[in-house]
Amino acid sequence: MFHQSSRILLLLSAIALPAAAVAAPSAADIAAGKSIAFNRAEGNCLACHVLPGGTMAGDVGPDLTHFPFKIVFHNRQKLVHFLYDPEKTIPHINMPQFGKNKVLTHHQLELVADYLWSLQK
Repeated sequence: MFHQSSRILLLLSAIALPAAAVAAPSAADIAAGKSIAFNRAEGNCLACHVLPGGTMAGDVGPDLTHFPFKIVFHNRQKLVHFLYDPEKTIPHINMPQFGKNKVLTHHQLELVADYLWSLQK
């Protein structure tokens, strides 16, 4: 029997978006994305996920410390697309629709994706 996180990984890795030529994020963009992810009034990723350096992390979602972002999403644009509307990718997922519900702007989603993408070397 698959663990819920394993099923999510399998579903996400099966979805393909065209790869876009995108410049590597700057250190400033990565830091800005981390700030949004850690901010309880913005991204609030720590409410559900463990992230490196985070405090009072939740355990509802997968631990993102060593999450295989590059394997699952293949490119940052696909990760941004997922963050915008996770339910479009995985119906009934227990994750906020950050873009669709206008919690974060598209630019903020790109910054969070830059930070998350940077976690996997």
